[in-house]
Amino acid sequence: MAGRGTADERRDQIRRAATVAFARSGLHGVSIDTIAREVGISEAYVFRLFGNKRALFIDVVVAACDRLTEGMVAAAAGRTGAEALTAMGDAYVELLGDRDRLLLQMQGFAACADPTVRAAMQDAFGRLWNTVAERSELGDVPVKTFIGLGMLMNTLAALDVGTLDTEWARAARSFVPFGPAGVI
Repeated sequence: MAGRGTADERRDQIRRAATVAFARSGLHGVSIDTIAREVGISEAYVFRLFGNKRALFIDVVVAACDRLTEGMVAAAAGRTGAEALTAMGDAYVELLGDRDRLLLQMQGFAACADPTVRAAMQDAFGRLWNTVAERSELGDVPVKTFIGLGMLMNTLAALDVGTLDTEWARAARSFVPFGPAGVI
């Protein structure tokens, strides 16, 4: 059982436990009780801090998406055009190494049948889109291509394609124009 902490400390502990649980099992595959037990607190306290399971899910999913966007912003600092896209792509490949963050982002997309989750994911995706467009100062087609490639990279990383020694996996990995290909 974890020691007592402030509400902010408990929120952080809950977020860490929820990130792992939701990344692996999604919105509907995890109970608040499971997360609460992981942290050593009551289910009622989690509800008091976050309101409901969907709100906690959105909180951690959007934070994971925004951390990816922020990492790309930092990498592109002072760059524009293709140079900015390359720096953001390199950073993204590295950020994909955090499997829980990657899977959590994908769980967010998978839960978009829920209108509230969908709205939160639309906002997070919009921030990503606008960031790439603003940092690169390129048009819609390069932004679409960059983000589309990122989505393919998400899929390959989720599939753990880097561990496969098959013809299709080698071909899929061969396109990666950014950074080390160890993650993908």
